[in-house]
Amino acid sequence: MNNKILVRFDDISPAMDWHQWQRAVWILEKYGVKPLLGVVPDNTDPELNIDEHRSDFWEYIQKLQGQGYAIAMHGCHHKYDIKHKGMINRGINSEFAGHPYDVQFKKIAEGKALLEAHGVQTDIFFAPSHSYDLNTLRALAANGFKYMSDGKSNKAMIRKGIVCIPSGFSSSPDFKKTGYHTVVFHTNEWIRPEKAYGYTNLERLCREHSEEIVDFAQYVQQPIGNYCIQSISEIVNKEWEYKLRPFAAKIYHNIRR
Repeated sequence: MNNKILVRFDDISPAMDWHQWQRAVWILEKYGVKPLLGVVPDNTDPELNIDEHRSDFWEYIQKLQGQGYAIAMHGCHHKYDIKHKGMINRGINSEFAGHPYDVQFKKIAEGKALLEAHGVQTDIFFAPSHSYDLNTLRALAANGFKYMSDGKSNKAMIRKGIVCIPSGFSSSPDFKKTGYHTVVFHTNEWIRPEKAYGYTNLERLCREHSEEIVDFAQYVQQPIGNYCIQSISEIVNKEWEYKLRPFAAKIYHNIRR
């Protein structure tokens, strides 16, 4: 099976780094790539406020959606207000995971209403810092969402009525096996020397894999895995990535020394 690749951008908001974003758009247009954009309905995270607020932001997002860009709701305020790991995240900062169901329902309903008030319709969601729990999924389903672009299972699975589509945490264009791959980019970070490789990775990904990159509508046609098997695979993948692989790398490093 050939690769099916989805390109995803996080932290799209009115005062984002527009220079870095335009660098990304130039590549996307050059190779005809239609990505998934995570739009923050009402950003209150100061770290995402980099440039001047773009007054035509919502008209611009509508234009991109009309051109085939898929829009996802990326949290509500992108404000971390609780310490909780959630289901798959390594960190403890969260906007959703750890909150009671009614709090999460209210946030998701508020975010969706804000998007719709600006003429943006979507049934796709992913949380800031990949931090969500079962209450997040229940609240999403109750608010009419269908897809979560997140998870660490081997295949997509349906959990609490939401199709959870596994998503990579990095922008690496290297794939060790064929299949479905979501490659995540944060253009706001490209100004930082240690994150500047993101631009290079995007250019390389589009140049080397342009025929394998698909839009979100095509990407979600992937097979749905067995819930029990995929739940186990997610646990195994988390243990490997967060604990076993770092431990093995440390041992290997010590042996090399």
